[in-house]
Amino acid sequence: MIECAFFTSVEFYVMAARAAAAVLGVCVRPASKGEAQTHLLAGVLCSMNPPQVTPAIHLQCHSDGSVTLTRGGLHGITDEGAVSLAVTVTGFDVTIEERLVPAPSGNPVDAALFTIDFLGQEHYHVRYNSEATGLFAAFTLSNRPDMNISRELKH
Repeated sequence: MIECAFFTSVEFYVMAARAAAAVLGVCVRPASKGEAQTHLLAGVLCSMNPPQVTPAIHLQCHSDGSVTLTRGGLHGITDEGAVSLAVTVTGFDVTIEERLVPAPSGNPVDAALFTIDFLGQEHYHVRYNSEATGLFAAFTLSNRPDMNISRELKH
């Protein structure tokens, strides 16, 4: 009787475990996220009553699938300036880049309103970033009717 010591060695079991882990990793790998789509949104500047001092965002989901995003706590922006968003959607990941354009004159405003009408009624991982102010927020958005989310922007 011929014995093959290799199949009972520690090295064989280590290699078998590595091969099994590699096969499992390929099987549970998520599907491709698809092509990224970027949407540019212009904000409607306004003042909140009472004024919001702390930089924050508030999202309100509607029954038609649209989302109203309110960026409150703006500082140094007037009604002659502008606030816009570059919203990039890749699968269920949403990256929002805020762009601020201050103006030397005009009446001060502390908020900007945006309508996001290109998301499905799904769960999204959202990252909001304001490079100009160094503030950001990250959260999960479940786009379902009457869902409301508020997040303070942090450094």
